[in-house]
Amino acid sequence: MIDKHSTVPVYLQLEAFLTAQIQSGALKPGDALPSETALCQQFGIARMTARKAVDYLVRQGKVERRRGQGTYVTHAKPPLRIALPLDRHLTSSEATLALNEPMVNRLICLERQPVSHDMAALLAIAPGDDVWFMKRLRLVGDVPFVFEQSWMLCDLFPDLTPADLNASKYAYISRKGYSVARSEKQIRAELPARDVQEMLSIQREEPVLHATSVAWLSEGRPFEVSEIYYNQQHYVFTITAERP
Repeated sequence: MIDKHSTVPVYLQLEAFLTAQIQSGALKPGDALPSETALCQQFGIARMTARKAVDYLVRQGKVERRRGQGTYVTHAKPPLRIALPLDRHLTSSEATLALNEPMVNRLICLERQPVSHDMAALLAIAPGDDVWFMKRLRLVGDVPFVFEQSWMLCDLFPDLTPADLNASKYAYISRKGYSVARSEKQIRAELPARDVQEMLSIQREEPVLHATSVAWLSEGRPFEVSEIYYNQQHYVFTITAERP
C-alpha cells in the first residue's frame, strides 16, 4: 500500500489509496475518514504527511472537513464545468449555455483612475489618462467561477455604472453603438495571491488559470485590459488545431 522507497511521494500514495477506497465503495458517501492519528499509526507516517494527503482529497471535493466532527466522504455531485474554446471569443453568458444556469456578476468595485504607463501602451492611450478600474466576481449559483480585474476606456464609455456591470457589460457596449471583435489572451497556471484565493474560495496551494486579456472593438481599437483568474475546478480549455 505504502512504499517508502518509491519515487512517488508518500502523501500521494496515501491519497491514491484513500481514493481507491472511495471508488470501490469501501468508504461510502457519509462515511468518516480515519483520523490523522489513525492513518499515522496504520501506515507508519508523520502527521503532516497524513494531513497533506487528506488536504488533497478535500481540494478534489472527495471529502469534506466538519468542524469538531472529522472528515467525511462527500456525496457525489455532477461537476459544474465549462468547456471554453481558446480559438473563439465568447461572452460568459454564451460560455455557460451548456450548464443551463446563468453566470451572475457581483461587482466588487468601480472607480475612475489614471492609467499606468504599461497599461496605457496596451490601450493605446496616454499615460495618466483616466480609465475605469473594476473588480468583478462571476458565479454560477453560489459557486465562484471567475475573478477579474479590468481597465476600460473612459472616453468611449463615460456613463458606465455599477448596474451595467452587474447586468451585462457587453449589452452596455452594444447600446453604446460598439461591437467587440476579438480578444488576445496569454494564459498561465500559477498559485493565487491571497485576494484571488479568497474570492474564488480555494486553497492557497491550489493553482488557478490566469489570463491577461486585451479586448478589441470591431473598429480596430483596444478598449479593455483584464487580468482574469479562472477557478480551474470548473474550466477546461479547448482548441481545434488544423494541419497547414
